[in-house]
Amino acid sequence: MRRCIGLAAVLLATACAQPAGPPSGLAATLPFEHAGIADMRPAFTQRLGEELARRHQDPDPSRWLHHAARTTAAGPVPFAAPEGLRVLIVPGLLGDCVDDQSLPFSDGRRRTRPDSHTQGYAHLRATLGHVRALQVPGRASSARNAGLIAAQLHAEALRPEVREILLIAYSKGVADTLLALDRLQREGRLSPKVRALVSVSGAVMGTPLADGSAALYGALAPLWAALGCPASGGGEIRSLATEERASWLARHRLPPGVRTYSVVAYTARKNVAPALVPFFDRLSASDRRNDGQIPAGRMLLPGSRLLAEADADHWAYVLPLAQHPNPLVRHLAASRDYPREAFLAAIVRTVIDDLRNTGAQAPAFRAGTSVCPVQALPEACAGP
Repeated sequence: MRRCIGLAAVLLATACAQPAGPPSGLAATLPFEHAGIADMRPAFTQRLGEELARRHQDPDPSRWLHHAARTTAAGPVPFAAPEGLRVLIVPGLLGDCVDDQSLPFSDGRRRTRPDSHTQGYAHLRATLGHVRALQVPGRASSARNAGLIAAQLHAEALRPEVREILLIAYSKGVADTLLALDRLQREGRLSPKVRALVSVSGAVMGTPLADGSAALYGALAPLWAALGCPASGGGEIRSLATEERASWLARHRLPPGVRTYSVVAYTARKNVAPALVPFFDRLSASDRRNDGQIPAGRMLLPGSRLLAEADADHWAYVLPLAQHPNPLVRHLAASRDYPREAFLAAIVRTVIDDLRNTGAQAPAFRAGTSVCPVQALPEACAGP
């Protein structure tokens, strides 16, 4: 029973698992069209349909996305990853408790660490090039993880065969990555090879679930230790607090040379994994558009391009927990069988196409103003 409770605790947390003036964390709730967010959902929808067709799946992307036109792709469109492209994936909170099998967008096969961080993506080599997950502690503050991400990112950029880097960060990994990019920029070590950052259900503005939850999280620590999860470095829950994230965004500019993209997720209660239902209900008291961990409006990077509104909970479209060897994990994470591989391919293709469009300019966003940061909301307020 102790082990079962510990496994449940890991799943519940996995992934979230004004330059002047006081750090009030004030946010302006605006439609995303007025918050410096560009709409790239039609382009992403088209790419997802093509990737589904390539895998001989139902090519209608409206099954998996909110506000996507019901379409049927004519067929797969040839795509080859640019030579020298590196896709680096940043996991989230408690990610290293399950990273032998459930890294973001990996194939879901169990492997020894750290082989899983590379071999879990080997099947994507032919279509997306080199894809791997960065190694970061799942139980550490964003400040600590930022140093580790910055070191790995800097080392990757120094490799002569690497021409461009696409970062895809998940949940708390987004907060960690933002700090890493800021550190590299301040130190003058941010390579121009780092072209883009994609936030996937990112804790950009934190989550209300982390506010005041540090004591409960600390009480569960012995259970995670019994499961073999690495010891906490401290500060991981504080890093997800809404005031912490809003205050950081209000004081920092995102690197101008790194184009940013956002993927948000929310779904109906019937599609939420059993372990996430209590959190979904709690968040729904103020915003029904949540994925069981984070409200959708808090996932948007300021000044980014919105790629998709996934019809999924926090885990279903990113983590292959449904393939976990432990039956309890599979039960707690049970949800729709989301086409994760096609979704990842659509992200990479859409971003690469956008980066190749030299005429496209990043949406204007000015940090450090009285309405920064912005909690932007998709226009469909009715929710799922």
